[in-house]
Amino acid sequence: MDILMPKLHDICLAIINEVKNLRSAVSCAAMATLGDMYVHLQRAMDSEVEGTARVLLHKASEANNFIRQAANFALGHMVQSCTPTRVMNALLVGGLSHRNAAVRSCTAQHLERLAEVMGMARLLSGKKDLTDRFLIAVSKLAVDPAQEVRHHGRNILRNVATNGDFAKMWDKFAPRKERESLREVISKVNLKERNI
Repeated sequence: MDILMPKLHDICLAIINEVKNLRSAVSCAAMATLGDMYVHLQRAMDSEVEGTARVLLHKASEANNFIRQAANFALGHMVQSCTPTRVMNALLVGGLSHRNAAVRSCTAQHLERLAEVMGMARLLSGKKDLTDRFLIAVSKLAVDPAQEVRHHGRNILRNVATNGDFAKMWDKFAPRKERESLREVISKVNLKERNI
């Protein structure tokens, strides 16, 4: 850590360039390196989360399955090891409105895991930059055209809806134009919960 910290930004830029490498073995090794850096440096990697997450999310749309797996593995380490609010910001900026459904699906998958890590009480604490961005993102994911993205979005919505503060925060932060369609989604999710 003492060796990496003084030049962390430069090292991350070099690794990002290697992640973008067209040779799949080089790219996978660079993604594994990022994953290891997340695990070992943890919160010290917070300043590099946004840049590294963007390139990893882009790699999640690759045709090769092993490249997608390497990107997901590194993103999973990021979710587990770095500051949750920084990770959420990086996921939302890098993948929420991406044109590629695979990138949005990867974003939704890791946002779902991040919600578990952070806990629903913290996500619905009412902090403006946290709760509003989270609920807006979940509302987008729950009505996404891609089925896999919707699946993760609705899973998050199902978990959040069980919290006692959900209704109050939902009325306060959710986008008005999407509230009605999402109320139907929430009621369907709740009905499925009761029938299972």
